[in-house]
Amino acid sequence: MIFKETTFTFTNQALNALIGIIHQPDNCQSRVGLMIVVGGPQYRIGAHRQYVHLARHAAKVGIPAMRFDYQGIGDSDGSYLGFEQVGPDMGKAIDTFLTRCPEIDTVALWGLCEGASAILLGGIKHKAVSHIILANPWVRTDSGLAKAYVKHYYLDRLKSPEFWRKIFSGHLNITSALTGFAANIRRAFAPKKTVTIEDTRPFPDRMLSGLQEFQGKSLLLMSGQDLVAREFDDLISSDRPWKDTVRDKISTRIDLAESDHTFSCEEWRQAVANSTADWLLSGQ
Repeated sequence: MIFKETTFTFTNQALNALIGIIHQPDNCQSRVGLMIVVGGPQYRIGAHRQYVHLARHAAKVGIPAMRFDYQGIGDSDGSYLGFEQVGPDMGKAIDTFLTRCPEIDTVALWGLCEGASAILLGGIKHKAVSHIILANPWVRTDSGLAKAYVKHYYLDRLKSPEFWRKIFSGHLNITSALTGFAANIRRAFAPKKTVTIEDTRPFPDRMLSGLQEFQGKSLLLMSGQDLVAREFDDLISSDRPWKDTVRDKISTRIDLAESDHTFSCEEWRQAVANSTADWLLSGQ
């Protein structure tokens, strides 16, 4: 399908000029537009040009798509405030998307890693958001990372013949290895700090609240070869509120067993693009 790409600027609440790009098909097949939300201090192209690939694929199958830079990122003015504070920029981007693409009624937000976290922290507050696509959501805390290492790294090493060859050959510093293991055990099971002021809760707790409040449809994309994804799986399997919320709120989950965190090869990029577009066009 033929589509056009339009670059423009729009203004956020702080009056900074932000860069946006819309990929608009000549024959729109969806009343839901796809907005790609970047993660962390990363700009609108994405790792391995992931976001360009995703937006163009969406437009080719009839779904309008938009990419943009937060303030202080890429070609946008201002200072970057961190992924926990980008909700207002997302809100202005959504307004601009709806204005420039009158053929869409609502918006699906797509985010990888901290982008997925930012969606739950602020993006879903916009009334026009009807769908969210969360790829390898970022929920890392010191305790969560330590538990992931203990469960997925150390246990895998014990199963590795190479690990035992290093021990018996004297090429592994056992004292250093045990010290690191013990430190991760302490961090993994350290008592949680009690926080009484709601808006200063750890960001994974605020993400959970966002998902609980969201009334639209949700797709979860998970890489099989990614520690960030394993941390999220560990959280939703060990924490009852997370487990119940994911069960109730995630409409569809798709696992890419061989993929790394950023879908870094053509096969994985295409699988993500196909999964996203098919899900939106199917009306899930």
